[in-house]
Amino acid sequence: MEEKKNMSDHSEVAEALAHVLWVAGSPCSGKSTVSHTITRIYVFLDYHLDALAANHFARRVAAGDAEAQAFLNMSIDQRWVQRSVATLVQETVESWTRDFQLVIEDLLALPKENIIVAEGNFFPACVAPYLASNHQAIWLTPTDTFCEQARRRKKAELVRRQKRHGMFNEGSDPEKRLRNLIERDCQLARYVKQQAEELHLPLVEVDDSRSPDEMTELVERHFDPYLMQHFSKKKLA
Repeated sequence: MEEKKNMSDHSEVAEALAHVLWVAGSPCSGKSTVSHTITRIYVFLDYHLDALAANHFARRVAAGDAEAQAFLNMSIDQRWVQRSVATLVQETVESWTRDFQLVIEDLLALPKENIIVAEGNFFPACVAPYLASNHQAIWLTPTDTFCEQARRRKKAELVRRQKRHGMFNEGSDPEKRLRNLIERDCQLARYVKQQAEELHLPLVEVDDSRSPDEMTELVERHFDPYLMQHFSKKKLA
């Protein structure tokens, strides 16, 4: 009985989120660039998960999540230098999986009159129950080389901006911190790729063979069948 209720709940939420397109995947795959371009061109609403990280941590802490509070209490070294990559990967998978319910709450609270492009590190198994079609979502994962290059570029830009604003804090071993993040991200990419393949969900491995504009067009074309169907239903309603 409980299983049937859960299936019904997922179905109802999926219907309520029929206006959401998912640009998902793992870090350093270019998801933000793709989603921002699509929302700007089509004047869709933009849901960017990273921008809500602090809000999600606050909500989890307020709900009594001891693990979220413990993470916030850690120093930079304790978070990224002193723990193993395996621990970082496991913690990230568990944390992002728990956060997904907050993502659903956020999306249900947003206006339903326009298409929303939801971009973030969403795992395939989390999103799958809420899809009406495989053309409603796509997962991007970087190759190891692309991931490292992207992470190092992001880090350099972040350091430059932090120094300008007087917020610079690299910890005791910046290079080890960065290497741990890169290795964590590479393992997360493999985790997402395996999960997407097992669930037969659309996946694109990102490398230097396509420009950002080409990646954006690829994602746009993937969404086309769903958008045409979605707008056709709205006209008939």
